Amino acid sequence: MSAPFDLDAEVVSLIKSKSVELPTYPGIALRLQGLISAGDFGLDALSKLVSADQALAVNVMRAASSAFYRASAPVTTLHQAISRIGARELSNIAIAGTLGLAASRAGPLDSLRKDSWRASLVNALLCQELARGRHLDAGEAFLAGMLHDFGETIAYACFEAVLESHPDAASRSAAAWQWEGQRYHVELGMALASEWKLPEFVVEAVMRHTDTDFSGSEFPALVELVSICDSIALRVLESPDVEQVELSVSGLRTEERAMLAALLPRLPAFLQSFEDGATPRSAAGKPTLVLAPETTLSGRRCPVSFPVVVASKDHRTAYQAIEWCPTGLKMVGTAPQPMRHLINLELGGGLKFAAMVALSTVTDASCTVELKPFAMNRTVSEAWSKLAP
Repeated sequence: MSAPFDLDAEVVSLIKSKSVELPTYPGIALRLQGLISAGDFGLDALSKLVSADQALAVNVMRAASSAFYRASAPVTTLHQAISRIGARELSNIAIAGTLGLAASRAGPLDSLRKDSWRASLVNALLCQELARGRHLDAGEAFLAGMLHDFGETIAYACFEAVLESHPDAASRSAAAWQWEGQRYHVELGMALASEWKLPEFVVEAVMRHTDTDFSGSEFPALVELVSICDSIALRVLESPDVEQVELSVSGLRTEERAMLAALLPRLPAFLQSFEDGATPRSAAGKPTLVLAPETTLSGRRCPVSFPVVVASKDHRTAYQAIEWCPTGLKMVGTAPQPMRHLINLELGGGLKFAAMVALSTVTDASCTVELKPFAMNRTVSEAWSKLAP
């Protein structure tokens, strides 16, 4: 009789043999950092470098046209985009985009990889926003925030590699997989830091961001900032309404709460500039090892009936809303949506907002999609609450 499958033993073996597949450090980010560090550069040189990497060029154009940069109109050239974003943020976008591609590739745990990457990116943006007020380098703060927890994303990729040779492995709930991922996230984060030869301030952020005392740290202010933003990022991703995000976090200053309150409504636009462009068809029949709950709706649930449009640059897909709760919406249509994808919704009366795909199920006749609104501002939140009959 063969020994029962032991995920823990298989992952430990993978790590010990150094067979973990790690993302490659983006060469474009390295070249950008070298050019910017030299100090002798202009828009032409930066545009030429960015245009040589199609994925980066697309991300830069999308980000620059987003509400995150308070864009009043879309940019039409890389010159305009780089001017709006700023040269020193280009390498951050390159790193975030490269890691986003690694997190978004198809696989039985891709929804968890996507969630983990998104949490890291939110942390990075919060760190960047607060860094200057704490006399820290904003670029370093972004990098530490982006990479401190990326070991969890790598852990899911490890699980997938192990499970390839164990097709009969049982599915688990998202919470169970996340618990497994957290067990290895520091060790695998350190492996990435070693592979990429990352600076010591990132290594410390990876090792010590879960500590409660940073007095013995070489970079205590930066590691504390990453830890604070970690707590806030989780709250942001859990709350559909930015007004309800609890910002009374130990170590966060009063003036910083006001800064974050102004930043939070702009997060969806920046996150969406990194979405991989998957169409709803990519969700159909996709294998997964994450057990889907019967429903993600909770609290007061009300039957509703109104049209909803999922809008992207290339697609407009119609659905009919059938159930509402304070934190979610169920709708039916003919097309699935990619799990954990951040999408744009359009409802009647000009109501538009971003939402996370919480559940997408397909039957022979139709598709049911459950959504969780993300980072709604006060105006949108008030309109959302009035959707209940």
